[in-house]
Amino acid sequence: MTDTRKDLPIVRSTRTVAWSGVVLALVLAYLMGYLVYRDHQLRLDAARRQSMALAEGTERLLRLELRNLERAMAGIAGDARQAFRTVPESAPVLLGEAVAGVVQRHQELHSIVIVDGRGQAITPGHGLPTPPPSRDAGSRALRFGGLQQVDGEWVLPLLMAMEDGRWIVTRLRIAEIQRLLAGLDTGRDGVVTVMDHAGTVLARSRDAARYIGRRYPDVLPAGPPYAASVMSRRSGVDGVVRITSRMYLDDYGVFVSAGLGRTEILRDWYLLLFGSLAVYGLYWAGFLYLLRHIRQAARAQNQLLSEVGRTAEGLRLAQRIGRTGSWRVHRSPPRVEWSEQVSEIFGLAPDRNSACNEEFYALVHPEDREPLRARFAQAWQSHEPFVAEYRVIRPDGQVRWLLTRGGTIEQAGDVTGMVGTLLDITNERSAQARALETERQYRLLFERNPMPFWVFDLETLRFLEVNDAAVRHYGYSREEFLAMTVLDIRPPRGSVDVLQSPSEPAPSPEGELWKHLKKDGSVIDVHVRTETINYNGRSARLVLAEDISETLAYERELNYRASHDAATGLLNLPGLKTRLAAEGKGPYALAYLQLRGLELVTDSLGQAVATRLLDTLANRLETLADPWGETAFVPSEAFVVALRPDVDVEAAVGALHRAMTLPLEQGGSRRTLEAWAGVAHFDGTGFENAVSHAALAAHVARSQGVPSRTFDARMAQAAGERLRMIGRIHVSLEQRDFMLYFQPIYRLQDRHPVCLEALLRWPQADGSFVPPSQFIPLSEDAGLIPALGDWVMEEAARCHRKLVDAGWASLPIAVNVSPAQLRRADFAERLIRLHERFGLPRGALHIEVTESMLLDSPESTMRTLRTLQKHGICTSLDDFGTGFSSMSYLHQLPLDALKIDQAFVRNVADDDRSAAICHAMISLGHSLGLTLVAEGVETQAQLDWLHRHHCDQVQGYLLARPMDLARTLEHLAVAAVPERRQGG
Repeated sequence: MTDTRKDLPIVRSTRTVAWSGVVLALVLAYLMGYLVYRDHQLRLDAARRQSMALAEGTERLLRLELRNLERAMAGIAGDARQAFRTVPESAPVLLGEAVAGVVQRHQELHSIVIVDGRGQAITPGHGLPTPPPSRDAGSRALRFGGLQQVDGEWVLPLLMAMEDGRWIVTRLRIAEIQRLLAGLDTGRDGVVTVMDHAGTVLARSRDAARYIGRRYPDVLPAGPPYAASVMSRRSGVDGVVRITSRMYLDDYGVFVSAGLGRTEILRDWYLLLFGSLAVYGLYWAGFLYLLRHIRQAARAQNQLLSEVGRTAEGLRLAQRIGRTGSWRVHRSPPRVEWSEQVSEIFGLAPDRNSACNEEFYALVHPEDREPLRARFAQAWQSHEPFVAEYRVIRPDGQVRWLLTRGGTIEQAGDVTGMVGTLLDITNERSAQARALETERQYRLLFERNPMPFWVFDLETLRFLEVNDAAVRHYGYSREEFLAMTVLDIRPPRGSVDVLQSPSEPAPSPEGELWKHLKKDGSVIDVHVRTETINYNGRSARLVLAEDISETLAYERELNYRASHDAATGLLNLPGLKTRLAAEGKGPYALAYLQLRGLELVTDSLGQAVATRLLDTLANRLETLADPWGETAFVPSEAFVVALRPDVDVEAAVGALHRAMTLPLEQGGSRRTLEAWAGVAHFDGTGFENAVSHAALAAHVARSQGVPSRTFDARMAQAAGERLRMIGRIHVSLEQRDFMLYFQPIYRLQDRHPVCLEALLRWPQADGSFVPPSQFIPLSEDAGLIPALGDWVMEEAARCHRKLVDAGWASLPIAVNVSPAQLRRADFAERLIRLHERFGLPRGALHIEVTESMLLDSPESTMRTLRTLQKHGICTSLDDFGTGFSSMSYLHQLPLDALKIDQAFVRNVADDDRSAAICHAMISLGHSLGLTLVAEGVETQAQLDWLHRHHCDQVQGYLLARPMDLARTLEHLAVAAVPERRQGG
């Protein structure tokens, strides 16, 4: 008969599995649904961002192209205006030749023609089919004409108004705009389209031949103001549903839209959706299959329990075992009976031969009661014979160990009790405990020791025993160890050492250091401790070997690192000091070799190339200087060579300098570094002072432009003066003792002032001025340039506020910017906030940068200048022609003006080479749409030459010297009539 109480846990377990599966199915459905929904949203968001990035990138490229054309057309307009004023009869021919040259150089242009107010061509070329728009139509300088086909090619007319009703018409090849769209990653269904304000397709990244020239006015926004937008819609051009971003070039009237196909975007999402549904269906199928098999297993388990119960009822009476006491346990009522021998073992009276279960367990040792209960319970349940060891506590307190064997008995098919025998094993357990304790200590101290342990015979030197740590560490198996002698783990360092000490060191409390040989052939350093013992009647030695190879190697590495430079492997200064003190062959001459140019190699070719170059240089220098003394490296660009007393210092320093400046082959190119040498004498004391003196001498050699100098006291005095000068700069900066002078910049055509260049001056108490050539380099070395530049910017803003009050609101102030200022990430934001704080009009401050600053970090510089340009802050490239500017950067950077250095202007009137260079600079600047400013104009001949060659603006002593603000305002009042103040 099945026990229903045993069935209940199985039924409950099956129900638990079923409910758990349903709950898990709901959780899985929720997670999959959320995953699918989230993936859907993320894909759409990513498509919106990608389409917006495509639209913005196309808008920037198109704006840059149109702005360059606008500047070029402005330059042509200026040339045309001059030609029609000076030689009106031959102006069309001259301008025709000029624009033909421009078209020939710019493949993106189909033609450039000057037309009159009726659209008729004045210069060679096609006129306009319709008259140009009126001059007051719109505020843009550059206007668009209708899309045309000329000579079978689509072109876009770009119009710019001139004087006397004339217009410049530049026909831009639509293929150029198509080139800007080429290579854009829009996917299979995506497209980038450029349209004009009337909805005419100007360019398209897909099927351009089919759609260019066609009008789709319905696809444009309803009307201005237009803003960038992202939407999901069906295209009004080809009917494809796309995620579309639109940008509007508000100053040119051109729309740019970039769309990504919605179906293509969600293609992988549909796979995820159907895959999730399939996984969910598989889960339900697997769950139902598992639930069915669990129920089948539950029924089989119930049948098994019933079979075990029937088997237990058939057990027979256990036989008496051994020659010990016997016992019997009755199941109902629960009671234990035993023989007289058991009473004696328990220390009870002979007539005490039974007890209830609890009384029996009270005799058992507390630690063994529960295990014995569990053992009996297991025997009752399993109906199988058992063996148990446990302790009893006799009434006299004595503890006895007992071994019992027994099994259950059954009568008439029922289990009625249990019978068995009892054996007192107290003596055997005591001996066993002592043996086990001894073995445990041995295992702990020998076999389980984490360090190698072994025992070898002192007579034969053979290994008698090894622990597991020795086997693992040395690589030999235990069998291999026991077939070897201790000589087999000694490295072959010579027969004499082996014969002198063949059997490991004698016992020593401190131990000794030895070298051992592992199976793989590697040699290790070990710290050995030994003790002589008796092993199975034989004289033996117990050895503990601690591997300290890594510790010794680490100590050697620490010692090396403490005295050597990690990059070059040469000594460092502390290491050199220690080495010289150890040699004691002084006095020495310390040659301090200072490098320049390694940082540029790191910036341009990377750290790896710079490191290899430094290694090559260090090897070259160490090889050369090794016969003369010791060489050390001073991070990051200096070497120190200690020359012994018998060395010719002058010849050695010259050779070292030549070695430092020889070309080096690295990074696929030849590199030549600059170097200067300073020499100071070291007599064994004051090493740090001697190095400082040599370094100061090298610095003096660098500043004087000579290869080497030897230290003398005047150098230290000059260095002190330099430090005092830096301190004075600090104080003057805090007390705002600096002041700004201004030199006007004039428009060459009418001599009207167009800008003021701010020049920093440092007045002294006696009325003199410290030249900028003295305090500016010191400020750069001391890191004061950023603070000094901030003061100049703020003072320039304050002075412009006074210009506004004097009626010169549109006269900007140009400020020279240092590389340290321009490298600041927040430079543009600082300058914009300065405009806002002083309430300056747009474009009140201009900045001037040098070519080297543009090449320092062109990407970040480009971002900064573009931000400034958006806020009306113009940028001039100062000292143009004296640096190493790249034409690609000059084309891409948002510059407004180029300033020709006075070195080229000085001889422009009487030197053909200078004139040719200046003419090339002016032509280059005009072709890029930039304003040309000539610096250092001091003679009338220079001014006349610049006027003849169409230079835009000039500045120099011929026109005005730098003045403070008060005298500048007086000069402006005489030079030109100031503007009418706002509201005046």
